[in-house]
Amino acid sequence: MKASTIFTALAAVLPAFAVPTARSTSDSFGGLAIHSGSPIHLSAVNANGNAFWLNKETHSYCPNTTVASCPEGKYTYFNNGNNTLSLSVEVPGGQRVYVAEDGSLGYTIPHGSVGGGQNVSYTGFSLKDSGIHLQYKNSDWIAVPVDGAYKVYAAAAENAPKNGTGFSFRVQSANATFGAWEY
Repeated sequence: MKASTIFTALAAVLPAFAVPTARSTSDSFGGLAIHSGSPIHLSAVNANGNAFWLNKETHSYCPNTTVASCPEGKYTYFNNGNNTLSLSVEVPGGQRVYVAEDGSLGYTIPHGSVGGGQNVSYTGFSLKDSGIHLQYKNSDWIAVPVDGAYKVYAAAAENAPKNGTGFSFRVQSANATFGAWEY
C-alpha cells in the first residue's frame, strides 16, 4: 500500500491529527503505533493511569464545571524538548514523561512533580527521520498485552520486557494547543 494512501486513511480515522510533516520542537503531537500486520498497527498512543497504552482510551481530567473551559481531552498530545518529553497540558507545572525502572513509559502527576519511583529517566527522547518518529535512546518501543490493551515500554530500557510486539512511534502533528487540562 502506498504511503499517501495510508496517510489519507489515517486522516479519515483520526481527524484530530494531521498528515505528518517536518515539525518544529514547539508543536504538539500525538502518536500512532506502526507495526504492519499486528493488532496494534495504527493504534493511538494514549495516556491513562500514569502509563501509556495502545488500544485503551485516553483518560483526562478537567477541574472546571464547564466543558468549554478545558481542552477536549479525548486524545493524548505530547511536546518534545531538548532530549525530554512532556504531555501537552494546561495544568500549571505540566506533566513530564519518563521511562520507569521496569522500562514502561509513564508520566508524572500534574504540576511537574516527580513520579515513577526512584530510578526513572526523564531524558533520552528524540525525534528521528525528519521529526516523524519518536525514539528513546535511539530505539523504538515494545507493546505488551495487559487485560485487552497493550502497555508501552522503551525497547532500549535495561529492564524492558522481551515478550511484546515491537513498534515505531509515528508522530502525528496535532491541530490543538493543548490535549487536556491534565492526564
